[in-house]
Amino acid sequence: MKLQKLLFVLCLTFFSLSSYSENLSKADSLKVTEARIDLKKATGDHRLLVEVKAPQINSETIEYHFPKIVPGTYAIYNFGRYVSDLKAYDGNNSELSVVRKDTNIWSISGASGLDHISYIVKDSYHSDDKPIVFEPAGSCIDSGKAFVLNNFCFVGYFEGYKDNPFNLVIDKPAGFFGSTSLPLVSTNESTDIYAAQNYFQLHDNPILYCIPDTATMTVNNTKVLVSIYSPNKKVNVEYLKEDTRKLFTAQGEYLGGSLPAKQYSVLVYLFESLPLSGSTGALEHFTSTVMTNLEVDNSVFVDPFNDVIAHEFFHIVTPLSIHSKEIHYFDFNAPKMSKHLWLYEGSTEYYAQHFQVKTSLINTEEFLRRMRKKILYSKLIYNDTLSFTELSKGALNIYKPQYGNVYQKGALLNMCLDLYLLKLSEGKYGLQNLKRDLVDKYGPDKPFDDDELFGVITALTYPEIGDFLKKYVEGSNRLPLNDFINPAGFEYLELAEVETIEVLGGAISVDHDGSIHITDVNEFGKQLKMKKDDIPVSINGEMISPANIENLILNPGKYAKPGDVITIVVMRKNKNGELRKKTLTAKTYLSKKNEAHVLRPVDKPNESQLKLRKAWINQ
Repeated sequence: MKLQKLLFVLCLTFFSLSSYSENLSKADSLKVTEARIDLKKATGDHRLLVEVKAPQINSETIEYHFPKIVPGTYAIYNFGRYVSDLKAYDGNNSELSVVRKDTNIWSISGASGLDHISYIVKDSYHSDDKPIVFEPAGSCIDSGKAFVLNNFCFVGYFEGYKDNPFNLVIDKPAGFFGSTSLPLVSTNESTDIYAAQNYFQLHDNPILYCIPDTATMTVNNTKVLVSIYSPNKKVNVEYLKEDTRKLFTAQGEYLGGSLPAKQYSVLVYLFESLPLSGSTGALEHFTSTVMTNLEVDNSVFVDPFNDVIAHEFFHIVTPLSIHSKEIHYFDFNAPKMSKHLWLYEGSTEYYAQHFQVKTSLINTEEFLRRMRKKILYSKLIYNDTLSFTELSKGALNIYKPQYGNVYQKGALLNMCLDLYLLKLSEGKYGLQNLKRDLVDKYGPDKPFDDDELFGVITALTYPEIGDFLKKYVEGSNRLPLNDFINPAGFEYLELAEVETIEVLGGAISVDHDGSIHITDVNEFGKQLKMKKDDIPVSINGEMISPANIENLILNPGKYAKPGDVITIVVMRKNKNGELRKKTLTAKTYLSKKNEAHVLRPVDKPNESQLKLRKAWINQ
């Protein structure tokens, strides 16, 4: 009732949007869809009023659409479900008839006289409506704190008019700054005005509004903006600035000497506790990315930041510069899936790891550790005999639970393809060369037919590569990893005895709310005097969280060397059931144990192996 009253009052005071369209000719201005959002009037229950000035419409009925899905998400989210109380008005502010046809579509009668519409949008960050939207693709309305504006959450399009220009007017709280790559045509202390060529450009350029913590740098003639919302100021852009510069400089080197964008915006929103989706990560766009993560200390955040941002930036190549017609002619409400997720996500994830070892941002040991983790996940969590082309076509429905394997086996497929290309060409032609050739052949404005790509790749490379794609991407064969990595002087073992150290003290469980507890105590845990159900808080002064627990398990050498004394703080219940802090210490030691799916260098690589290794990882 209170919401309806608010809507009525605001609609009565609807005002004409004064913006960039005033500089257009009268004929051109009639084609513009113009939306206005006043962030200062956000409600305490995370809602905003949106007002949209319609273009001139020449029919008696018009539909207003919100996307069912957006590029890069591979999930049906139905963004219209966050929209309510949509009303339409003519030039005399008289209400027109509106019928909601389904979750994402409203039909407006008397459309030839339509002047504007208004509606309420609630955010997804604070909504448990199912399915939960992966936060980088969602919306945050947090009055006085921060606003994440993925524009497709707030602004739809009139059917038949999504290729017309759009203006976006944002009234902002005092001191707030809007970080985005969307063209800004006017700004002052209270209002920003943006212009987009069409709905695709509008939807593809998210905006982060908050008290600014930003840095701008020029890397290889590309203007890079980093903007961070960290509620407790644990992460700051000053700490990340130099790493960001190194990251983008190395990516430019990897891509042939320059970055394929004039500007790029990195928008980071950090949560104090695990978000509703239970996931962290990012969503790519042509010239920006939105990243969400837990708010941890700068030193803990920098590694996931580098990995995620590297992955998202490389999407400029795939799928943004190499893609099929299913992506190029994307239908926001009736999507058709391409069968090439192995390329769009798999090669991008491989690039994100490979460029770091090839440009010496990480060493060979760390690269092998990351690829081993992908082997573990692909074999223990996912079906690693599922055809990747079938997975891709069914990623929205039948194979949705298998989608995460595009970042695991998808990366391994591309690693093996890279190695095979380098072996066949004697180190002269790898995956980087192939993707450059594909960009030259297609590029962002020329999509390929889904069924033609394997033939094109084979023609550009070798007949053996065509066989590889048929067997391991289109087929259901397991990757014979050793066949591809051994020529570069490495070996894959399904089971091997290794020397390692333990730092955590036992098996752990991570609950959905992000809480961690010990479920079983091992030998090192006994030396620590750890107990089952202890809640680990910190290790050597570093807070333990879901953001770094994986490193503690799979990369203990990052935290200690054999013989070091480890100090772990835990919370433990006393006899009265009250949690009390305990400090546990013990000296680490090397121990032998069997580990599954091991990647490691061979003992004595020959000259041919060393030559291929140099061509592959430059180490």
